[in-house]
Amino acid sequence: MDAHNWSMAVAGLRNAKHVVVFSGAGMSAESGIPTFRDADGFWQRFPPEKFATWNGLWRTALTDPHSVADFVLNVVDPIARAEVNPGHRAVAALERRAKTTVVTQNVDGLHQMAGSTDVLEIHGCLLEVIDRLTAQVVQRIDRSQLTQIADALRKYAGRQSSLVSLVAEVRNHYPLDGLGRHRPNLVLFGDAMAEPAWTKACEVVVQCDLFISVGTSGEVYPAAMLPDQAAEAGATVITVDPQPSGNCPLQGTAGTVLPKLLHDAFGDDR
Repeated sequence: MDAHNWSMAVAGLRNAKHVVVFSGAGMSAESGIPTFRDADGFWQRFPPEKFATWNGLWRTALTDPHSVADFVLNVVDPIARAEVNPGHRAVAALERRAKTTVVTQNVDGLHQMAGSTDVLEIHGCLLEVIDRLTAQVVQRIDRSQLTQIADALRKYAGRQSSLVSLVAEVRNHYPLDGLGRHRPNLVLFGDAMAEPAWTKACEVVVQCDLFISVGTSGEVYPAAMLPDQAAEAGATVITVDPQPSGNCPLQGTAGTVLPKLLHDAFGDDR
């Protein structure tokens, strides 16, 4: 790792008054949740035109419901079974040293599970169910319920149960209704960003003095604009990624780099 970049990052973290941690899929990869845009990522198996929009999902469900069940299973199951990794814990520990806001593109709730208290989920959260007409959260799903939903999806996707059985099992844990008003609180392609999280994220990005981008491809807009907005407002921008680029790049995974960065900035308090 470049010694100059590391020294700059350590000094920036040690002196920061308000830190924004901007996390993407790479943040949760070490928790067993697959990334979407890598060469062997999610969208290679499930083409976005069929699975990455609500209309695409509905159309695909009408002609090939088992493939949609397989897609949903591959989204739900890793999140249901995921545990926080050292990167999540380091971000949570940072709150003891500086005002810290997490702006995450992830929908897995792992930052909160690790103990972070100020988390803005700009792409929504799989553990929340909303009314699609009002965008209001109507229910939260816990991980044990999510696991049972995944088990039901696995049976149907493997043609071991009927669609009727699948719907009956999902209804035990999820507020399905005949009008289709309830859906997961997820931002898919073409959707507006989750509110009020997105508006608040745009505000804190220009107020922070240190912006740490972790495990994000930089290809998903408008979220990808946030590092540049932070830099233009005067913040120091640090990028943590196995294939680093951009400002003050630190090469490595979140679970390796962030705990070490915290240790070098503050000592053994992790």
